[in-house]
Amino acid sequence: MQESVFKGEMLYDVALSKYTTWRVGGPARRLYRPADSADLAKFMRSLPEDEPLLWLGLGSNLLVRDGGFAGTVILTRGQLDQIEQLDEHRIRAEAGVSSAKLARIAAHAGLCGAEFLAGIPGTFGGALALNAGAFGGETWGLVEQVETIDRQGQIRKRNPEDFAIGYRQVTVPEGEWFLAATIKLTPGDGEAALDAIQELLDKRASTQPIGLPSCGSVFRNPEGDYAARLIEQAGLKGRTVGGAAISEKHANFIINTGEATAAEIEQLLTLVQDEVEKASGIRLVAEVHIVGDEISTSVSSDDFGKVAVLMGGQSAEREVSLNSGQAVLAGLLRKGVDAHGIDAGKDVLQQLVDGGYDRVFIVLHGRGGEDGVIQGGLETLGLPYTGSGVQGSSLGMDKYRCKLLWSGLSLPTPGYLMVDSEEVLTEAASLGFPLMVKPVHEGSSIGMAKVNNPEELRSAWIAAREYDGQVMVEKWITGQEFTASILNDQALPLIRLETPHTFYDYEAKYSSNSTSYHCPCGLDEAKEQELQSLALKAFHAVGASGWGRIDIMMDRDQQPYLIEVNTVPGMTDHSLVPMAAKQHGLSFDDLVWQILASTMESA
Repeated sequence: MQESVFKGEMLYDVALSKYTTWRVGGPARRLYRPADSADLAKFMRSLPEDEPLLWLGLGSNLLVRDGGFAGTVILTRGQLDQIEQLDEHRIRAEAGVSSAKLARIAAHAGLCGAEFLAGIPGTFGGALALNAGAFGGETWGLVEQVETIDRQGQIRKRNPEDFAIGYRQVTVPEGEWFLAATIKLTPGDGEAALDAIQELLDKRASTQPIGLPSCGSVFRNPEGDYAARLIEQAGLKGRTVGGAAISEKHANFIINTGEATAAEIEQLLTLVQDEVEKASGIRLVAEVHIVGDEISTSVSSDDFGKVAVLMGGQSAEREVSLNSGQAVLAGLLRKGVDAHGIDAGKDVLQQLVDGGYDRVFIVLHGRGGEDGVIQGGLETLGLPYTGSGVQGSSLGMDKYRCKLLWSGLSLPTPGYLMVDSEEVLTEAASLGFPLMVKPVHEGSSIGMAKVNNPEELRSAWIAAREYDGQVMVEKWITGQEFTASILNDQALPLIRLETPHTFYDYEAKYSSNSTSYHCPCGLDEAKEQELQSLALKAFHAVGASGWGRIDIMMDRDQQPYLIEVNTVPGMTDHSLVPMAAKQHGLSFDDLVWQILASTMESA
């Protein structure tokens, strides 16, 4: 398929947690944002007949599983969002219009009857698909005509009689989706309608957990009763599964307290159905549309065997490594893994042999652990291990040769120079100040310094040589700093870093409370996708694999520059990979599980 023929925008491996009101969900293989209905029709005609499709508006009443969606997502919100008043009774609205916006526009036009739509937390297309309702009103009570589209891109006009419409359900002809609808309203007092909308919104805010990640009401009300009453009667208010909780404010809401996974929400949803059925004999029916794949559970904790978590070591990053290692160890133990911490000394390989270990989780930062040395030893022993192999680790740790490689592949990186003498130090000034001075084989910003003149350059060079005999200087980039975490060949949501320090130094990384982490990063989706793609190219270029992190600067002209790669990133409470994983929908424990599970492929 040649995407250049379409006007819309295609994104790849997009975390759907950014698009759902529960803020959970794994990645979609592809996400398409159509320019308009004609562009969408053209795009639909290009799709294979068996391509899985998911239509996504505001993402309410939708639970995307943690394994993501292995197909194409059609995003309607912000795209198919045209509203037109046809006459004194009728309004035509496209599927991507929010229901609340449609209610307000109708009221401003002096048309009454759509006020209840303000209480529906989704798009008009979603309201049509579910016959959504609120405060006594139902969507299809207004509908006069709808427009649908099928896989061949054919657009049809249909009447309500073409559909089987019930309470919170609509049977749509197979292979068709809603594009737009015309609703018929009653001319009346627009100001009174706006007042009614505000009253409904105030009532909603006072009775529902507005502002917390949820999908809206989870269960349909059974005939003659209310789901919330039955849930409360069963004593379930406040019940939790992981980061998912039944709201104390309204029992028919499951909220994400900030740490929930889709699996935890789904588990709590099923628990409610089971407990309510035991208490009342009624099995509640979910209004939630559950899609996607669960994260593979084909590997059990017993399959890993005895696992060594290597930490500490003798590098300048020893203390950080110990903190990271303890966090990883605790996460694996919570998942039921037979994991053991080892403070890696000179006899570490003998400890692994004597201890009868089956695989290794490497959490050694810096030299000896991140540069291919321990990886080579483990290769000799035939022990599977996490992260990059010997080559990827070695190149990733060597900042100078990493940049040589990126430059050779025309990947953007700031100007640089290896400084191995006083003469070259003078030449380095020609790059233009300010400059960054870096030991070539250290991590965690150890030995790094920003310099503004030749005197500072010489002092910083001498200081850096105390850590490493090889020192390089790099052109300073003024702009925003981002980091892209990589997990199993996928770039996780970007994090934008802000620190009052001169740069993101050791203290800013591990001890400062003044460092700000922004995830979502604040970039528009296209720009974030561009940086994620660049990060993956840079990661693969050095032969890195498994998991890691790429640091990127973006100057004031929005030009990105690759700074460096980290093949064993930190895993402390200040660390970036766990933050990105959380935004992606992965808890810390699930993150370390996935990293360890990658060793099964090489076993």
